[in-house]
Amino acid sequence: MMKLQICNDQDRKEAQNRERRRQCELERRSRIFNARNRKIGVDVPFLERQIAEKRSERDEQERKDLAFAKQMIKDSNLAVVLEGREMEERRRINVEIDEFRQKFQRPEDRREFDRNNPESLKVQLPPRATDGEPVGMSSAQKFEGEDLEYEERKKIMAQQKNAWLEQQVQERKSAQEERKKAEAAYMMAIRARDARAGELDKMERECRYRLGQANLRYNEALAAEKKQLESIMKEQEEADNTAEMYNNLTSDMLTENPDVAKSALGKNRAIGFMYKGMNQEELKKFYAAQKEQMIAAKEKREMEQKMDAEWQALSKSIQREVARQDIADGRKRREMARQLMEENQLLALQQKEKEKYFKEVVYNNTPTDDYYSQFNTTTR
Repeated sequence: MMKLQICNDQDRKEAQNRERRRQCELERRSRIFNARNRKIGVDVPFLERQIAEKRSERDEQERKDLAFAKQMIKDSNLAVVLEGREMEERRRINVEIDEFRQKFQRPEDRREFDRNNPESLKVQLPPRATDGEPVGMSSAQKFEGEDLEYEERKKIMAQQKNAWLEQQVQERKSAQEERKKAEAAYMMAIRARDARAGELDKMERECRYRLGQANLRYNEALAAEKKQLESIMKEQEEADNTAEMYNNLTSDMLTENPDVAKSALGKNRAIGFMYKGMNQEELKKFYAAQKEQMIAAKEKREMEQKMDAEWQALSKSIQREVARQDIADGRKRREMARQLMEENQLLALQQKEKEKYFKEVVYNNTPTDDYYSQFNTTTR
């Protein structure tokens, strides 16, 4: 019976790995055996990446130029529309200005229209129309010294003069009345101010008098209180002094009571500021203890002197041993230096023999073409 082997996932992965390694070997061989890439060193992927970057930059620049052109077209259209609106606004303003001139700035409304009026000859009065004696066009219209309207002007000037005089009289009367009223108001204000000042002065004097009386009464009360307090404090001080003198005379400090110096911390403890000294029994104990301390100190000094002598002897022996060991070490170092020098001389002689052998035997043959042809046959 024939058995068929089924390809599993592991086999497929192995086949894919083998194919991948084969492709990598082919690519490696194409790179290694390419004389141009090997000598010049051109990085093709880098160049391709540069080309792609250049192309992307060019596309981006074209996109920006296209967007800029579209924006310019849009701005141009907007400028055309705004220019049309501006022209329309100017035309409307000009129309309104023309209408205003036709309504409110007509030539006949001007102040100097009588000089430039083309119809002036048609509307002017006939010569000498004011005195009731018209004359012809070729006659003289005015003579030196003539004043045809003298009487009328004289009447008008007299009326105007009378009106001015009457107005001045009325203004003078009203000014005098106003001045009298102002003087009366000023005098009333002065009298009211003086009366108010008098009242304020009277009130101030009364307040000062009352304040002085109050201060006087307050000071008298303070003086009496102070005097009473001083007498009380003097009596208290005399009583305190008497009590202090009695307490000092009857205190344990002046009576030198030894029991007051005992401390609650122990029977051998005493209170420093109340301690008055030792009695005879305590002095004997103190001297005996002091003598014992002197004997112990003397024994301690003798022990220390003995120990110092032993340490000095030990240090001297150690110094002698160290000096002897230094001499022995110096001898050993000199012997080792001599041996090392002999070994170096022997090594130098061997090195010279080796160099001579390499120069005369090993390095005298020249490599042939067969030697170089065995290299660079595979990618590995």
